[in-house]
Amino acid sequence: MPLDDDLDITTFRIYLYLVKKEGSAGPRDVMRGADLSSPSVAHRHLQKLLDLGLVQKDKYGMYEIKVKANFKGHFWLGKKLLPRLIIYSLFFIGLLVAEAVILTVHVIAHEPISLSLAFLTLTTGISAMLFLLEGIRLKDEMRRISLEPQ
Repeated sequence: MPLDDDLDITTFRIYLYLVKKEGSAGPRDVMRGADLSSPSVAHRHLQKLLDLGLVQKDKYGMYEIKVKANFKGHFWLGKKLLPRLIIYSLFFIGLLVAEAVILTVHVIAHEPISLSLAFLTLTTGISAMLFLLEGIRLKDEMRRISLEPQ
C-alpha cells in the first residue's frame, strides 16, 4: 500500500528509524533517535503511524514496526529503502555489457560494425547512466530526509 501522501517528513523519518532499529522503542527513544524536540512530538507522529497500521503498540507503551510499507518508486532491501531506478540501471548495464561483448567480437574478427549496433550501444549506455544517476540522486535525497533534523 503506497503511503506517500499520508506521511509528512517527520513521520516518515520516525518510520525509517523504527524500521532500522532492532526491537521496539518508546517515545523518548524515538525523540532521541529521530532528533525531535520532545517526547510529545514523537508520540503524536507514532500515533499517526499507529492509525495508519504501520506500527503496533505493546502493553508497555513501546512501538514496533508492524508492516513495511511500499513507497512510490522505492523498494525494501532488508532494512534499506532503495530507489527502483537503481534496479533499472542495473538492467541497462547488463545490456551494455552484452552489447560491448558483441562489439568486441566484431572488432576482433575484423568485421564491420553496423551503425544500428553502434547506436544501440550508445543509447543503452546513456540510458544506464541516466537511470543510475537519478537513482543515486533519489538515494541521497532519502538519506538526507532520514537524517536531517527538523
